[in-house]
Amino acid sequence: MKIGTVVLVIGAAASAVLAQNAPTPSPAPAAPPAAAPGRGRGGFGAPAVRSPEVSPDGKVTFRLRAPNAKEVFVTGVGQRLAMEKNDQGVWTATTDVLKPDIYAYSFSVDGATFNDPGNPRFKTAYGSAGQSEVIVPGPGPVSWAPGKDLPRGAVTRHFYHSAVAGDDRDFWVYTPASYDPKRKEAYPTLYLLHGLGDDSNSWIESGAANVILDNLIAQGKAKPMVMVNPLGYGVAGGPATAMGETMIPSYARTILEEVMPQVEKAYNVSKDRNERAIAGLSMGGAESTFVGLNHLDKFAWIASFSGAYVMWPRATPAGGAAAAAGRGAAPGAPPAAPTPGAPSAAGGRGGAGGGRGGQTVDTATIDKTFPSLDAKANSQIRMLWIVCGADDGLLGVNHSFEEWLKSKNVKFTSLEVPGMAHVWPLWRQNLTDMAPMLFQAKK
Repeated sequence: MKIGTVVLVIGAAASAVLAQNAPTPSPAPAAPPAAAPGRGRGGFGAPAVRSPEVSPDGKVTFRLRAPNAKEVFVTGVGQRLAMEKNDQGVWTATTDVLKPDIYAYSFSVDGATFNDPGNPRFKTAYGSAGQSEVIVPGPGPVSWAPGKDLPRGAVTRHFYHSAVAGDDRDFWVYTPASYDPKRKEAYPTLYLLHGLGDDSNSWIESGAANVILDNLIAQGKAKPMVMVNPLGYGVAGGPATAMGETMIPSYARTILEEVMPQVEKAYNVSKDRNERAIAGLSMGGAESTFVGLNHLDKFAWIASFSGAYVMWPRATPAGGAAAAAGRGAAPGAPPAAPTPGAPSAAGGRGGAGGGRGGQTVDTATIDKTFPSLDAKANSQIRMLWIVCGADDGLLGVNHSFEEWLKSKNVKFTSLEVPGMAHVWPLWRQNLTDMAPMLFQAKK
């Protein structure tokens, strides 16, 4: 099998994926800063505009040169924000004070949506350019922002043809700053899976997972580990085919038969099940539990963040095929075919369906998903961690799964986070909390 590789070294010279869009804050000027004459982003001979610009108090100023536009808004940072045009044809808007976070946004120009041409940082979605991103740092250190003078790891992109899914795809591999390909002790591996609508690098671009691990490892809070971020669709077609009955079983094969062998051939990683973990958010949570709990010979550490268990292959409902075709349409379920680049149940900021989730997943479906899981598995499971926001539309299905596990006497740890819906701030914190627990010696 031939694979291609692109290496992105995130070290002191490059600072980090996050750092490239987090310049030293300075107060936003009333007018766009001057630029030397020449070919700018706004057109030939026009001075470039600076966008976005983060002020010390957490406000963000956006600018866009569009002299012929009639109406321009910023979307994605709370309420839609109207922009005002000056006599140079530059539209400007400044937010209220924002909480520290990584925000995805777009410009709406006379009804058409565009990314920020002045901003090189963006989050992709499956099959589209996604949205621009801006980092609002906190007053103190946060787990997802690069620590000052801390060593940075590397992120490598691999390409391959999937015989299982029938398409060309990729996966990303993070290696810690201390990574030594010849180290006698092989490194443990975390397989970290994304959500519906997103793609393989979402945990890097939006989740800042590499930066979180950099910080935790440098601080001695987590063991040095290799992280793998695969594409999360088991069949060709991405989100449009994600609710199919074969998607998650096929996805398990892409991990076990294709990605894992490549990683273990190319990197100095352990093949011991006690040195492998699998975790994911939303769709990735449904996949991590499916793969991990059905393959305990491969994984000892399993975690689910806001798991979208409605995506597990369903037992045939009483209503027959028509009812089966309609699954996933209830409030709180991931959409059957989200618009690429649009906020989805996995990638959006609002809750999946909003509010506290009352939806459940039936016992027959869970029985079908885990036909052999019972109390005997407890001796193999080093960690089974299930986390969901209290305001997430998927909370109900998480409760259903937890009750089923109790009925089987399978041990697990669950956490319901107050005030949180289906959002990246929760998932970044989940990773920050989980990583130090991984690969620790038995007590």
